[in-house]
Amino acid sequence: MMTAVHDLLATALSRRVASTDALGALGLLLEAARATQPAGDDGGLADLLPPELARHRLTDTERRKVIAELSRTLRRQRTLNHSLIWALNKSADPVILPVLERALKSEQQDAASEALNGLALFWPDSAAAVEHAAQSGQGDVKAQAQDLLERGRQADNK
Repeated sequence: MMTAVHDLLATALSRRVASTDALGALGLLLEAARATQPAGDDGGLADLLPPELARHRLTDTERRKVIAELSRTLRRQRTLNHSLIWALNKSADPVILPVLERALKSEQQDAASEALNGLALFWPDSAAAVEHAAQSGQGDVKAQAQDLLERGRQADNK
């Protein structure tokens, strides 16, 4: 694993103030790993990340490692970090579905809402979890799930 990515992951998983920035950078790198950009186009990463990271594309091994470590950390958290969920969502990798489904059940509105955003990427595979949130969720998350469920059903009927 590239040293900068390894260091970024270590910072992201720490409780330091910089962890939110590191999670943001990891999310952007996860998103860039699945994007198809023309040669020489960094997708705007140069404006958001230090040059060394903006030029780097995660290898498949790095991508899997980052997703696994973020998922493992999220599963162990009592207070869920919504920025960590955001970073995982950027991977759009189906292996995160169980972690998102668990986070959706959280009483933390920010974490549950971010998990719901991620689950939307996996419609219709995530329909059962979204339906559960639409029926049993709380506050804004319940309304967000009901809206997502309606939009998903409309898309299914087209």
